[in-house]
Amino acid sequence: MAKPQRPLDGRQEMMRGFAESAAERGQHFFYVLIREPLGPIDRGEKYEDPLNAALGELGDVVGGGSQLGEGDAVAFCGLDVVVNDRERGLQKIRQSLRACGAPADTVIEEYVPAFAELPLSPRGRDEPPGEAGGRGGG
Repeated sequence: MAKPQRPLDGRQEMMRGFAESAAERGQHFFYVLIREPLGPIDRGEKYEDPLNAALGELGDVVGGGSQLGEGDAVAFCGLDVVVNDRERGLQKIRQSLRACGAPADTVIEEYVPAFAELPLSPRGRDEPPGEAGGRGGG
């Protein structure tokens, strides 16, 4: 049973625009919300660079940011990812982020055809980093 859609906030509206532009080019956009307080350099080293390498010709990390919370503390960080194949891209995103030690409550936001919050582990499974379903690493 689908839960009712809540209105998108300002950040999500902007991401939906990115997703619509990607769809017009035949690509698929995901925003990865990582609930870890990392600034730009640490975020890049821990998540962006390894994910870009994992995606290869399948896609790219095209942006990222760190959301400020109370005071000047970083509340969470995120990655803008564009892929050429939704299913294969989503699989690579999940595998790479788990291998990099992303928190289990990381959310992969999808905007087209409709807004959805996808879990880091499919079907809610929480797999230890590097153990993607018991299959060989990549």
